[in-house]
Amino acid sequence: MKPAFLLAAAVAALMVAPAHAATASDVQAIIDARTAGAPGIGIVVGVIDHGRQRVYISGSSGTARPLDGQTLFEIGSDTKTFTATALASMVLSGRVRLSDPVRALLPSGTSVPSKDGRQITLLDLAEQRSGLPRVPGNLEDTSDTYGDDPYANYDLASMYAFLTGYSLTVAPGSRYEYSNYGIGLLGQALAHFEGTSYEDLIRRRVLAPLGMHETGFATAPQPDPPELAAGHDLGGDPVPSWHFQSILPAGGILSNLDDMLSYLRCNLGQGPLAAACLFAQEPRAQGETGHQIGLVWWTNSTSGIVSHGGDTAGFHADIAIAKDHQSGVVIMSNGPVVTDIAAHILVPSFQAAACHIPPSQTQSNAASYAGTYCNVASGITFDVSPGSSDKELSIALVPQPALTYTLSPSGAYVNASVGAAFTFVRQQGSVVGVRLAQNGQRIPAIRLDAQGKTVVASLPSPFPPVVALGADVLQQYAGTYAAGPLTFAVTQKGDRLYVRLTGQPAAQVYASAKDEFFYKIVDAQISFGRDASGRVTQLTLHQNGRDTTATRSAANPI
Repeated sequence: MKPAFLLAAAVAALMVAPAHAATASDVQAIIDARTAGAPGIGIVVGVIDHGRQRVYISGSSGTARPLDGQTLFEIGSDTKTFTATALASMVLSGRVRLSDPVRALLPSGTSVPSKDGRQITLLDLAEQRSGLPRVPGNLEDTSDTYGDDPYANYDLASMYAFLTGYSLTVAPGSRYEYSNYGIGLLGQALAHFEGTSYEDLIRRRVLAPLGMHETGFATAPQPDPPELAAGHDLGGDPVPSWHFQSILPAGGILSNLDDMLSYLRCNLGQGPLAAACLFAQEPRAQGETGHQIGLVWWTNSTSGIVSHGGDTAGFHADIAIAKDHQSGVVIMSNGPVVTDIAAHILVPSFQAAACHIPPSQTQSNAASYAGTYCNVASGITFDVSPGSSDKELSIALVPQPALTYTLSPSGAYVNASVGAAFTFVRQQGSVVGVRLAQNGQRIPAIRLDAQGKTVVASLPSPFPPVVALGADVLQQYAGTYAAGPLTFAVTQKGDRLYVRLTGQPAAQVYASAKDEFFYKIVDAQISFGRDASGRVTQLTLHQNGRDTTATRSAANPI
């Protein structure tokens, strides 16, 4: 969910924990710069440093309600730490043991896979070492009710059905693999064992003891609370909020800064639930590169800093605690990236990402591509230089080394080895920006002038006008298309068309013309092909400078 390169850079930089966190003026300046990229986006920060609490607020909630300590945010995968805290509480009270097989906590008759005689335990799930995949293969199309809301219609019956049919490829406990499904299963198992819902389990085990009375859950099909900020993508465009059913324990909590500061105190070792919070943090196994993992929480192997981040389509959050548990930070946004800011607050020597001209960059003619481009909401900066030929460019994600990108027939500059494509944007003959498409994400960046300022306030919409084709025409595309092991399931729901790739949730596509569609959630397009009689027989996915053509199954109705 999160730009992986940014997360890795921020976390890897946490090498030495300082005696005190960053200064107040420094933090405020950084978040003000981050929220300047688009209207409607905001950041809230809470810092506890040697007993002193500081709060910083910048930007907007994106709604008519002001941005403040009561504004609710989706905290995404930080929800997993609440599930871990509930587990820790149950272990310390003697209700369960970490070595208990999850099968023993699930409804009678539920089948759970095992391998090499090894059953999946509660500890395996909490350490992300269960052998279960990141997302379940039967994550069904939720479009008929919820639109672009990937987990909203995935219920308990679907969760248990996947568990019954799944075969582990590695033995539980043998390998780290981040799994939203696994933590979802853990939370639901604990709730079932206690004879309650996941929401009530967390309220009783975590929220009530900590006085977190405003924290709630994005549970489908309940409406969003009025205090919820409006989420935005990295281009500053509003995106729908997410809702959950069975995967709720992995990403469905909504909270505000006031409540999250209470949670931060617990994780600093204070208050009535301190023992459970600290027990959950204890490192137990190898996790992400350079980190050990406890019950969900990551611990930097060098600095000892404990952290976890969370992201949804339009929100970002991060919690980080210094090794000595004297300082900690919680930060949430409705659009801007925040992981690097959290890192900087605890380790001021680590510089939060910011738009700037690299010292080696020489400004070039505005009509050429060479120059510096920055996404203000993340501080992600690209340095573009001429390549060895007129069809190549050298592009670096500052401060990483430059890579060679080659001009493709679509007009994008592509590097297939990293699956990335850059498309440049012009206005009145001048190059004003670029869009990176990589790992299912679309990141726009505006060109900087010689003073390091953006040359335009925003980039124009990357999407063409939507053409209404009508339900009868859309029905012509419905069916299954295969390209080797890759399958495209195309479904029509009224005046909307959805495409689901193997192992991914369905996503809506929009018509720009008959037989031509585009995604809004990623930089990709789909073209449908017809035979001489006018029947739809294939589709071609255009993404990252590559074309993948899939043939329609003969069993599908035309």
